[in-house]
Amino acid sequence: MRDWKLTHADPLALRLAADARFGPTDYADDQIWELTLAGGDPAAVSLRTTYGLRAREMRLFPAFREGDSLITDPDQFAAPPVVHHFAVNRIQFSFSPLGGIHVHADYWCPDSHTVAGQFTVSNESTATRSIRLKLCAILLPMESGAVMAPTQRGPLYTLEGQTGNLASIILLETGIPSEHSSWPAIVRPLSLVPGESQTVRWVHAAPPFTPPASRGGMGGVEHCKAILETGWPIHFQKIKALNADVPEIETGDRQWDAAFAFAYKVALQSYVGPTAHLPYPSFIFARNPNKGYSLRGDGSDHAWQWDGQVATEAYVNLPQIAQAAPELAKGIIRNYIAVQEPDGFIDWKPGLAGQRNRALCIPLLATLSWIIYEYTEDRDFIAEVYEPLKRFVAVWFTERYDRDQDGLPEWSHTIQSAFDECPSFCRWVKWSQPADISLAESPDLASYLYRELRSLIKMAHTLDLDEDTPPLAARADMIRIAVNAMWRDDTASYHYADLETHESPRGHELARITAQNEVVRCEVHQKFAPSARVLVTIVGDREAAPPSVAVAIHGRGRRGRHRIETLAPRRLAWYWGVGSVTSDKLYAEVEAVEVSGMPRGWEVIIGTVDYTRQDQTLLLPIWAGLARGDRLESLVRKTITDPDRYWRAYGIPNCAATDPAFAPDNRNGSGGVWMMWNTMIGEGLADSGYTAESAELIRRLMEAMIHSLKTEKAFREAYNCDKPEGIGERDYLWGVAPVHLFLRTAGIRIVSPRKVWVRGFNPFPWPVRVSWRGVTVTKTETMTLVKFPSGKEAAVTTEAEQFIEDT
Repeated sequence: MRDWKLTHADPLALRLAADARFGPTDYADDQIWELTLAGGDPAAVSLRTTYGLRAREMRLFPAFREGDSLITDPDQFAAPPVVHHFAVNRIQFSFSPLGGIHVHADYWCPDSHTVAGQFTVSNESTATRSIRLKLCAILLPMESGAVMAPTQRGPLYTLEGQTGNLASIILLETGIPSEHSSWPAIVRPLSLVPGESQTVRWVHAAPPFTPPASRGGMGGVEHCKAILETGWPIHFQKIKALNADVPEIETGDRQWDAAFAFAYKVALQSYVGPTAHLPYPSFIFARNPNKGYSLRGDGSDHAWQWDGQVATEAYVNLPQIAQAAPELAKGIIRNYIAVQEPDGFIDWKPGLAGQRNRALCIPLLATLSWIIYEYTEDRDFIAEVYEPLKRFVAVWFTERYDRDQDGLPEWSHTIQSAFDECPSFCRWVKWSQPADISLAESPDLASYLYRELRSLIKMAHTLDLDEDTPPLAARADMIRIAVNAMWRDDTASYHYADLETHESPRGHELARITAQNEVVRCEVHQKFAPSARVLVTIVGDREAAPPSVAVAIHGRGRRGRHRIETLAPRRLAWYWGVGSVTSDKLYAEVEAVEVSGMPRGWEVIIGTVDYTRQDQTLLLPIWAGLARGDRLESLVRKTITDPDRYWRAYGIPNCAATDPAFAPDNRNGSGGVWMMWNTMIGEGLADSGYTAESAELIRRLMEAMIHSLKTEKAFREAYNCDKPEGIGERDYLWGVAPVHLFLRTAGIRIVSPRKVWVRGFNPFPWPVRVSWRGVTVTKTETMTLVKFPSGKEAAVTTEAEQFIEDT
């Protein structure tokens, strides 16, 4: 196990929580902690939480007294804190608070309601030392709570407080009350001869609070005693064994190595459960100290970061953990299948409390299952999931989702696509075009479905079900033809296309009028080739109730026939003072548009839908393998790597920098760097032979992430594309360092201790070494060296994709 020796100045992500692989977790009351190596009031090495916002803050920290000197501030330590090892539920670090005194600290979470630790204090000086180790606790409770205070329970001395619905209890092994202390504390006097070490253990528990009169026993105190009496070495060995399954990545950059290691930690730490509603542990999006508590007590009221698993987040997470924790990865797929309906429908976001989104799941599950198979070669798993996933993919091609039955389905909503604030179709922000995405065909959905079908074909071959492949291949070919038609040479990009015309016309604003009367009539008299859809947008008071607005469009259809299309008030979608509606019909000519029910002073904007705006999802055909030949070269050279469009300093932004909605920080616009799409585009570059470009994309992403890890001590949900700045939630599931993309770009996949997949040479500026279960793969610019546990070595000097086996 690598000794990291990380200090406060290094990249860090030191959240601490129960490990779902270690034992059951509590989805409704999951208490998460964070270790900070400096700062605070008082300045200290602190373990802190808010119990999911049930306290303003709870801090635990050690203090050391020798003679008249009391020290907590790491800046005054003889040697600062250094992190040696970390896992989901354990952190080991050391420091020297006083000259000649060394402390090794070991913190861990046995379960969702408990955190524990031990200090091994060593006298490295030549004289006997008398030291008082204090475990201090500062609780800032919510209203009607109680701060931590010394309490005697029989022969035991504890610190106890109350906040929210919790009783906070701390027990220090053979501790005594602190007679003189600025903070609530329990003390352990230590007398150490030269070379002597003593270990002091402690436990903190926060069970539900019960009034003294109703207590039948000691409750949390008994729990703390039970934890102290359990065999810690056995638990530590289990944690060590689980952590040994995490691949070790060594590059020429120590900060990259740490970021990858923390990526594994955060990815694995994102799992809680199982529950009665999902049979396997599921991931949540952001597991940090301010989250984890359900007021209802069952998790059904958790916020969006905790209320279900989504396939896009799974696409980043499952390949990250498939090698380290394959059963967790498989469990996500099994959870989806567990909620599958008889007709094949799978919910978009099934949750651990039985939550349902009721939209159809993004088609990525077969693709993910095949990636898991590539890491595990578990044929039984593929046999288990193949038929359910084949039925799920078939649902996408029913009339409800493929509205024109042309073999290329459509999204029902931007949220279903996971690109919620798509500049072309988002209907609740003023900077977006609020067109109806269900009336467009999208390259991203086409790419997902193409990969799903190709993955199902691979599964069928693996299971000797070759008779299944012709209809799957036929559907894939229809998608390929449709996506090819979405390409435009003048932009070197794929584009959204109209549902009926399959064209991508530029939109036009036809009128912008402030209502003086209830009825607004705009004379347009414009012709369009190809025919266009009319988009009407109403902008008014954000706080006002949506008015009953109706729209009538006068014009001629593609065949020249005159028509009046009426769009009733129920057709308008309203969000915070913005209402919009897209015409069902296409118009070769618009004569006039009449809007009735308008409040005075509100604005009406009349235009046609613009299908030419460019965003990151239009690049996904490279990931699906649909971009080939000259189009592939143009997409890479003229579009993806164009700094004026997508090739920004810290990654590929949501939308092209040329778009009017572009905002690098994603505030009041679109332009942040989101890892799911960057991962896919990076994989597409690597798989298409552009490994140097994929490596450069990773370098840009890593710069942003390492900056966040060093300054904020966390990964972020997204990143500013033009400067090192995090966006959104801390330690968000898909915002971690791209381990899977890095390994795919490096051309390394260790399948088992006897089998390794390799491809190409190393595109990074230093040698890359990956170790897992006794296998070591080292990549240089000109060679790949594989060492198996048996002692066998194989040197590969070609770039060809191949398996190396120890037979």
